Amino acid sequence: MCSASDAGCSKKDNFSQAQGNPDVPVLETEITINAAPQTVWSIMDNLDRYPEWCKLVPDLQGKTTVGEVVTGTLKQPNTPDIPLSPTLTRIVGARELRWLSEAPEPGVFRGEHVFVLTPQGNGQKTHLSHFEIFEGAAVEEMWDGIKINGRAAYEEFNADLKARAEAMEQADVEIHPSVGRDATADAPESFTLRCACPSAMIEIEIQAPIRHNHLCGCSQCWKPDGALLAEIAVVPAGSATVVKGGEKLVAADKTLSVQRYACRDCGTHMIGRVPDADHHFYGLEFIHPALSDKPQPGPAFAGFVSSVIETGTDPSSMVAIRQTLGTAGIPAYDSFSPELMDLIAWHKRKKT
Repeated sequence: MCSASDAGCSKKDNFSQAQGNPDVPVLETEITINAAPQTVWSIMDNLDRYPEWCKLVPDLQGKTTVGEVVTGTLKQPNTPDIPLSPTLTRIVGARELRWLSEAPEPGVFRGEHVFVLTPQGNGQKTHLSHFEIFEGAAVEEMWDGIKINGRAAYEEFNADLKARAEAMEQADVEIHPSVGRDATADAPESFTLRCACPSAMIEIEIQAPIRHNHLCGCSQCWKPDGALLAEIAVVPAGSATVVKGGEKLVAADKTLSVQRYACRDCGTHMIGRVPDADHHFYGLEFIHPALSDKPQPGPAFAGFVSSVIETGTDPSSMVAIRQTLGTAGIPAYDSFSPELMDLIAWHKRKKT
């Protein structure tokens, strides 16, 4: 969902006022989830996957931004299905969501549905306060059913959300075959890269050890089948020589500052070159150590990790991804490593 909106009022004001007013019924539920608020939030925000876990509104559809109307069907025990078309009135990313349902006739029925996510346990847990504030002439007649059937439905939603979030954070994630290799191992002084073609392979000889081996989640980096992140390292410019199949090398995108050359047959990215002498990585060439004919040291860090969301990864998987990297001793960033970021910043200063 998008950033916070000023629409609506705070939970503290709105909820406390409702509690102190017997004419404003409130249906309140809560649960503690052993998962980070961002994981819980990303599950709530991914409407396309609601049919996989949500029984309350399994067909909810729409654009989850403030002011938009979402549509679906409210399903509760012992109650006929109710068409739902609330307006989203307040969104505070990973912290609060409100939507408002109103009957067409003024004063008949108004329900403000609220979810408040509060971090606990150093952000590794979430307290979910899930409540709805009711107003209108029809509420008194409906209230007994709301207290029983509505509460049961909301508590089931809470339990299903908890199960989903905790399972997502505990899931096994396949990052890249290089995860688990020793990042401090000696790099070979020379080796050969080969593409994935079964015959007539491109071969590039490298006469230098790799440096700055890392994993990358950005959409531009080539990833082998089954890998979530790419593995990339650099070698000095001029240390790579194409010895076979050079006629099959084509630029993947000529508009980029790092020119990535791939095999036109199998699609394997073989080498990235930097033609701009003013670029901060000029003098380096980028390769994929997984294509080496000799064992290479493992990746030392993972960069641009959140970018895998842009390439299709469910955001509710991000905690599990970072946990997997952490267990392997691979720091995760949403940029390059601090060392490389310092070099880039200094290069920009030199240019000015």
